[in-house]
Amino acid sequence: MDHEAAFTKAFIRSEKRARFLQTLADPKKRKEGLERMSHALPYMPDFALSVPGDQDFPDELEKLLRAKGAGPTCHVIADGLKADGRLLPLREALNLICLHEYGAILSCIPGRLAYYKPESPNPGIILERPQS
Repeated sequence: MDHEAAFTKAFIRSEKRARFLQTLADPKKRKEGLERMSHALPYMPDFALSVPGDQDFPDELEKLLRAKGAGPTCHVIADGLKADGRLLPLREALNLICLHEYGAILSCIPGRLAYYKPESPNPGIILERPQS
């Protein structure tokens, strides 16, 4: 399943889903949409868990995500990174976005597990849906 579509369906509020997905799919609008995502992602809070500050670093995040079932790679959705739209090794993606000052999403398991890093200095958020 497409990571971006699965992420949107699973974690974005219903009234924002269609526009969010259209924005990601349109190369001309994607940059603008990613800039908005940096400040405020319209995610569903029922599936969100704030990451404690002492765990919001690549090593600890990798442990948290792996414990929740993340595999060796993830799909990157990121404002201002060349890695946007690519599948990367989880560790490499975490290193990239933790040093990045703008927002990013790592889709680890399509529609089930993701990590959202808002614009700095806000804490990261794990988005997780139970397997049905």
